[in-house]
Amino acid sequence: MERKRLSKYANEKAGKPKVDISLLQTFHLVARTGSFSAASRELNISYQSASNHVRRLEQMYGQRLIEAEKGARKVQLTPQGKALHASLGEELDTILSRIAVLMHDVRSVLRVGVPQALFHHFFPDVLRLFRMAEPDIELVFFERDTTLERMMMDGALDAAVSERSFSQAAISQHLLGAYHLALIYPREWTEETFEDGDLGFFSDRPFITYEPGQTIRTRAIEYLSRRFDEPPRIVTTASGSTSVTRLVESGLGYAVVPEWSVTENHPATRRIVLQGIEPMKVYFAHTAFLETNGFIRLLHKSCTEAMASAFRAQ
Repeated sequence: MERKRLSKYANEKAGKPKVDISLLQTFHLVARTGSFSAASRELNISYQSASNHVRRLEQMYGQRLIEAEKGARKVQLTPQGKALHASLGEELDTILSRIAVLMHDVRSVLRVGVPQALFHHFFPDVLRLFRMAEPDIELVFFERDTTLERMMMDGALDAAVSERSFSQAAISQHLLGAYHLALIYPREWTEETFEDGDLGFFSDRPFITYEPGQTIRTRAIEYLSRRFDEPPRIVTTASGSTSVTRLVESGLGYAVVPEWSVTENHPATRRIVLQGIEPMKVYFAHTAFLETNGFIRLLHKSCTEAMASAFRAQ
């Protein structure tokens, strides 16, 4: 008797209509934008198709979801429509963005986030290694720093190289290595050389650093504040090591940058490797569901090989 009831229940469930995710996507966009026209443009479908998607969803739902007055540009959600839209929330956006990422193997596109300094210094070599195995894959780079974790969670990136440790379980990170920071200053300031423990010369001089929120800026200010017994005198901020270094080369101040970004025998600057600051760790990150993706694995391998000489293994 129990087996018959279970069989009947299974058959009833099998007979229920299955909701196409494209119908939910169309409804979600109509609800968010307030019009069929805006949703159809975003989805690259016709106005009538967008309207039909919503009508089919209403038939499955058994309730009117949208009220659209004839000739009106904007639509209104019914109470049932508001409830459905609220229940979908940001989760549907996340699901749709991740589906788009999974389609990259078909579209041959890989989106990668990298801080500007790491990109300028290492990624020509990374790309050469990657292209040897995959010459036809389109790589789209976003030179960012503070927003990389959020971009990955929003589905805007497939992978990232970052000096930040991400806290989200949906993101997998692999340590590439670590490097020291170095204080650089114009050669024209003095012929004297300094050690890490003797930085008093710089306490009242102009300090050039990165934008607020960047990890190197935070580390450098904390370290110099301990050395000087007061915060360094910040006069200029810039977005990346290339810009910061150019300002130092021009004699406008000193800065703390990655040791690999300026050579020891640079003609315009001198360098002091700051052994007293905790080394900066660099991670390769990707969304967890792309763990077995061949393009992601190749990019990780290429980053490891290209950065090996500059980073210390941890």
